Amino acid sequence: MLTNSLKYIQNKLNGLIPDTALILGSGLDGVSKAIKDPVCLNYADIPDFPQTTVAGHKGRFAVGSIGSHTVICMEGRFHLYEGIAPQLISEIISLLAALGVKKMIITNAAGSLTTDMPAGSLMLIKDHINFSGRNPLIGPHDEPYFPDMSNAYDSSCRQDIKKLAAQMQIELFEGVYLMALGPNYETPSEVRLFRMFGADAVGMSTVPEVIAAVHKNIKVLAFSVISNLGTGLTTEVQNHNDVLAQVEKSSQKLEKLIKTYLQQS
Repeated sequence: MLTNSLKYIQNKLNGLIPDTALILGSGLDGVSKAIKDPVCLNYADIPDFPQTTVAGHKGRFAVGSIGSHTVICMEGRFHLYEGIAPQLISEIISLLAALGVKKMIITNAAGSLTTDMPAGSLMLIKDHINFSGRNPLIGPHDEPYFPDMSNAYDSSCRQDIKKLAAQMQIELFEGVYLMALGPNYETPSEVRLFRMFGADAVGMSTVPEVIAAVHKNIKVLAFSVISNLGTGLTTEVQNHNDVLAQVEKSSQKLEKLIKTYLQQS
């Protein structure tokens, strides 16, 4: 547990108890603008807390209210390809649980594995495949030692968000997210393999946080903004700046959906 980090954050929050955590992916920090009177804490100022190194991540917490919820928003997440140990991601989720978090909303940018879900689409994650070869629960940790993953992406929350998206006339795909370790983009052969596995989108994040959240009995709702087609499905060369540009264009729909969900739930 990041004990010193927890004490520092609790002291800065001065009695605020967040019930919902938002973990925002590359270029997806717009939803944090809906937070009323946020308390912002830079990761760099928090004792023992890791620093994010990826473009498109601000590297701070923003804490305040959206609707009836007190939210703690991570504007910048941590990736295994940065050299972050998966166990540290588990400790960050444990810190959020210790602050009071009961629900987690996660966003990411991902590549589509089917031309039927083009760049610009929004995908609600219903399940995942951990292709990273890493797990945040390896090593000593609190029970349960073998958490059940059959409802990792809470089915009740998914039903609610699908109904809301339909009411708001926002097209929302639903599919399986595959996590690759990265930091390189996938080869055409890997994309063909992932499609055979039954995956619909591929990215380099989210799964460690979800596994750790399930272990802490935190309900999870997760979304991918489809930023590109997987390698081999297009002649375009994959580029992180292009990914960020596409996410910026597509993120407004998702941000509106998440804000409305929090304001109405």
